[in-house]
Amino acid sequence: MDQVPDLPRPRQRGDQLSLYASTASEEAEGVAATLVITDPREPRSVAAWWNDLVPFEGDLPQLEGDVFAAARRLRTRLQHAYPGVDVRLRMGPRSAWRARDADRQAEWEAMKRPPLPQRVEDLIKQLSPECSFCGTTARELQIAHIVDWPQTRRLVEAEPSNKDMPLRATLTFHNPWNMLRLCRDYVHRSGCHDRQERGEITEQDVRAARAALDLLPGADRAYGAFLDQGLQVGNRKLPIDMNAISAAMTRLVAPAQQDGRESYLLRQGSILVDRAHGSIRWGNYNDSDLREAPEEDRSAFPS
Repeated sequence: MDQVPDLPRPRQRGDQLSLYASTASEEAEGVAATLVITDPREPRSVAAWWNDLVPFEGDLPQLEGDVFAAARRLRTRLQHAYPGVDVRLRMGPRSAWRARDADRQAEWEAMKRPPLPQRVEDLIKQLSPECSFCGTTARELQIAHIVDWPQTRRLVEAEPSNKDMPLRATLTFHNPWNMLRLCRDYVHRSGCHDRQERGEITEQDVRAARAALDLLPGADRAYGAFLDQGLQVGNRKLPIDMNAISAAMTRLVAPAQQDGRESYLLRQGSILVDRAHGSIRWGNYNDSDLREAPEEDRSAFPS
């Protein structure tokens, strides 16, 4: 590997180094990058910023040589020079990425409460055919979220990364363990959902009621169907939420072990599911793999 010259150290471990293609217009405007990487053989360069324009004192360093053989090689050299730094190579000028970031922020600010996926709604109704708190069926039953949409947005905004905020907020909000069924009384406002909204039923009480649903007879069958249906191509309108999938697998391990549940295949053999050992594997499988699957590979979701 070529020798990498001493470059200014990032402010702290975990900083990000973003690499962009340099443009003539930005160079003409005197845009000062933290790091400029050039290739003497060709008229091209890459401009880089620590944490996207974190200022540094002193002269801007140069990294020269045959560094454009491959984008991965360039990333590897910089990651070796800065252990613990997240190096991001972005194809295209920095102005285009900034415009894209602005569009994403506008999308996030305009985002409304996302609709509830049908399979998640079906799961909650199967787990709780009555009010999860008082047990009544004499009032209208509604699916209630433990952490509401405004609070979910605040939680996502407080996370260090702003990547995929709409998706992360949607998956967090519609996580099956963030909801249950509560009764609603529109006339007297005395239903459990009404009381939850007024704060008369605490979040701790609602979470305890939600946890109790997982202990009811038949809950494992509902989670098994939720798991299998979520892995089917036709039902995947959103990327697979591995937090929900792993939580479902955790609740299926003990019942599957007691029933002696064998491994099985989904999606024409592209997914191997082993509930008894709590694992899901992607690949190309057939019936022989069900018999010969090594025990140590069944560890995707430990119980």
